[in-house]
Amino acid sequence: MDKDDLWVVEHFSELVTQYAGKYVAVVNETLVAVGDSGKEVEDKARQVEPNKMPSVLRVPREEDMACLL
Repeated sequence: MDKDDLWVVEHFSELVTQYAGKYVAVVNETLVAVGDSGKEVEDKARQVEPNKMPSVLRVPREEDMACLL
């Protein structure tokens, strides 16, 4: 797990509260893009930092997580 993945873990509840159902990209421990598709978000993140692979994930909604319990 790299620093960007750890950032996601540390800020997970905040991401769920603000961006549930959206895709987010993190580069250099900073949220750099939010959108409706993984491709869109990855493209935006690569514009910010072309030489680094962004951490991209779909933020689950609270109801998505309820079925995991």
